[in-house]
Amino acid sequence: MQMKDRTKVMFADTLEEMLHEMPLDKVRIAKLCERCGATTPTFYYYFHDKYELVAWMFLQDFSGSFADQEPEYNPDRMNQSAIRFAKRRNFYQKAFDDRSQNSITEYMIDFNMQISREAVKFHTGNELTADQEFSVKYHIYGIMGMFAEWLFGDDMTSEYLNASLYEKTPDFLKEAFSVYPYTTDNILKRIGKETT
Repeated sequence: MQMKDRTKVMFADTLEEMLHEMPLDKVRIAKLCERCGATTPTFYYYFHDKYELVAWMFLQDFSGSFADQEPEYNPDRMNQSAIRFAKRRNFYQKAFDDRSQNSITEYMIDFNMQISREAVKFHTGNELTADQEFSVKYHIYGIMGMFAEWLFGDDMTSEYLNASLYEKTPDFLKEAFSVYPYTTDNILKRIGKETT
């Protein structure tokens, strides 16, 4: 692991520890840096703010399930992702509780929309039509609502969640996701300052 990645992981681990003690809106960058023995300029070298760090943590978990593997879109692959999120359930609950304009919910909606557009264009060579764009947005808002219900509840298994979400995915999107080559670099470039 490169030094820059170790530093980002250090900030992520410390933030996750802090969220066991307080909500995200109470976390201060100066305190986070103090707790992990770093300077605030070091934090701002990698991230614009704590919300970008939260988004980077989400992308790490997402890429761990989808990136650098044979393209495949099915309930089992989706469930691998849910299992990763479940291991950090407290962190994601605290992140989803935050309702700021930079919330992880808004970030995940935007991320899913970007990936959907890219996958369809990769598969067909065309941009989404207006009807497809509406279908994707409708689907993403449903995903986010059901993900939050699963995250905060205890009566829905991740297997049921992902089988149901897969079944409800529009066919054109299933086809696109089944061939789209997720890569770690492509996923992680979506967040954080460029630090080479």
